Amino acid sequence: MKRALAAALAGLTIVSLAWVATPIVLIRPFGPQTSRGLALSYALRARSAPLTLALLGLGVVAVVALWRRLASRSGRVLVAVAVLLLGGSAWLARQNHFEWMFHPLPRPEFLAAGDADGVAPDDLVLGVAEGSEARAYPVRALAYHHVVNDVVAGEPIVATY
Repeated sequence: MKRALAAALAGLTIVSLAWVATPIVLIRPFGPQTSRGLALSYALRARSAPLTLALLGLGVVAVVALWRRLASRSGRVLVAVAVLLLGGSAWLARQNHFEWMFHPLPRPEFLAAGDADGVAPDDLVLGVAEGSEARAYPVRALAYHHVVNDVVAGEPIVATY
């Protein structure tokens, strides 16, 4: 019974880590991506929050059943590490790690074109126009942030490249 519980806990931990890590590995901002890999990543991410929480719950049940059966300190440490990994997976499944790398500009400030002294006439810009409103996002600024959250003509947009 002890071996079966330990194996189940190890399996739960591996599945949880793999489920969360696969999209991180497949969606690489600066590497080649395939449509199949992206589809798999989005499918895994869509299900990762409830799945990792369920795996954490099952892991805690396994630990409670195992704890008294473990005589050695090293066995208890391994079981505790497994629960920490399951908890870490459940937490990571609820994060957007791309926002850690590329901090979006939440409140961009805009100037009239003539007042924008930080933009040279030959600088590349990403332009958005809707109705009578228009915005130009300097590519040099987007090179770091990659994402700008904005509202143009009352419509929320995400400017990125």
